[in-house]
Amino acid sequence: METTEKPEQKGGGATINNYFQGATINNLVINGNMTKSGPDQFHNENKPKMHATEGQVAQALMRCAAYIWGNAAYSVAFCTLRDAYDWGDNATDFERKLTGQGIVIPEGTVNSAIFRNPWMKYHIDKWEENQASDRAIKLRDMFKQMLGEIVLLERKTA
Repeated sequence: METTEKPEQKGGGATINNYFQGATINNLVINGNMTKSGPDQFHNENKPKMHATEGQVAQALMRCAAYIWGNAAYSVAFCTLRDAYDWGDNATDFERKLTGQGIVIPEGTVNSAIFRNPWMKYHIDKWEENQASDRAIKLRDMFKQMLGEIVLLERKTA
């Protein structure tokens, strides 16, 4: 004989408890922003992330000008900042921040580049194994080096 029990309500708001043959759904997001999904969920979050200001990023990009082949190349800097500098995952905000530093690229350029290059969805440390282009790897490495030097130099002089 089966018994049916009323599920216990936990918390408040958007918690849904649905029992179906032993399965439980505790949290369901509809039309929301899932922060962990797709290939980028494999970011190495155990590494401490550095922090860089918008001005420091602009300086590093200027030092890397020889490696920037076009507007889409700024997506490499975006991914580097996303994965190593705790800048978040908002490409539009990144484009606005660059504009504020005098580096103007067309709106949507970074998102478009990431869409066309699936390896950019992965953590920057996994690009080689996901067939990233050589020029993107060179720019990533040079940008990381330049930005790291700028951040460390400014820390020492502060």
